[in-house]
Amino acid sequence: MKRTWLLVALFLLLGIGVFYTLQKKNTQTGSNVSWDMDFAVRDTSSITRIFLADRSGQSTTLERKDGYWLYNGQYKARTSAVNTLLATIGSLNVLYIPPKVAEQTMIKSLAAEGIKVEVYAKENKLVKSYYVGGVTADERGTHMIMDGAEQPYVVHIPGFIGQVRVRYMMGDDSWRDRTVFSEKPEEIQSVSVEYPQQKSASFRLEKVDEAAYEVRPYFSTTPRSKSPQRKGTAEAYLLQYESLGAEEYITADRSRDSVAALVPFAIVTLLKTDSTTKQVRFWPMSIVEDGRGSATYVIRYFTDVNNGEAFLITQHHVFGPIFRDYSFFFGGRERPPLRN
Repeated sequence: MKRTWLLVALFLLLGIGVFYTLQKKNTQTGSNVSWDMDFAVRDTSSITRIFLADRSGQSTTLERKDGYWLYNGQYKARTSAVNTLLATIGSLNVLYIPPKVAEQTMIKSLAAEGIKVEVYAKENKLVKSYYVGGVTADERGTHMIMDGAEQPYVVHIPGFIGQVRVRYMMGDDSWRDRTVFSEKPEEIQSVSVEYPQQKSASFRLEKVDEAAYEVRPYFSTTPRSKSPQRKGTAEAYLLQYESLGAEEYITADRSRDSVAALVPFAIVTLLKTDSTTKQVRFWPMSIVEDGRGSATYVIRYFTDVNNGEAFLITQHHVFGPIFRDYSFFFGGRERPPLRN
């Protein structure tokens, strides 16, 4: 009887040991995991470069610069998109090991459709290299495999339900920064706002001395205001240019050339103290009626930056504060921003 109890106790201990081992293998915790399970780079501040590529030939390179990220060596990257990717790279955990019967299918899918991910740290050292595949049927995990490994895993971000793949590969327009103006007021030499169809409202604001600005008509045919320039309005106006961003890029729209051939609602030309210039043109895009049907309002604009450098959609509620008219800067009550 005593021997029987010893055998039962031994069996229970072995069972508990096996269960513990399987649980540890199926759940990634801490740093005591095998190399092929350790997908995350916990210290994302050490990351200097990220390379992404899919099987169709599309690739993305993100490089950390002084205060920003550079996309494909040419464009400033959108901060929110990069931050989301960094948060993903730093939070990956293995959810479970897939059943043996599913492994070969996962490996074939990863080989055919996987996104290659390479993460580099300081001194251009490759610290992680893996492939990101599709989502599981319950959408709680994503198939991944470490480069050079044989075992695929189902990976997730704790607390997040959904596939991780979409955070890695996006088109050009999703990675590119959408900022139109991001200027320090003290670095602006002049701003001119031309309304081709409302010439008397057009103006030019210019820095004439340290913290001193003059506002005058854009067209010589417009008489100068006889009222004194309102104190502080020029400085307050320039503050609007600190952060103005677009809703999205337009790259494949066939109407782009036909829109650019039309007379714009506004042309904004900004000259900085370092002599760099940016010109932005706006055309009405989305127009809505008021509740009574007696008036229409523009809510979005087609927007061109530097004659074709970028073509975007901007919103009036964001850019409206820069669409002032000449009289805004002078005596009398403040007038609302212009609309087309």
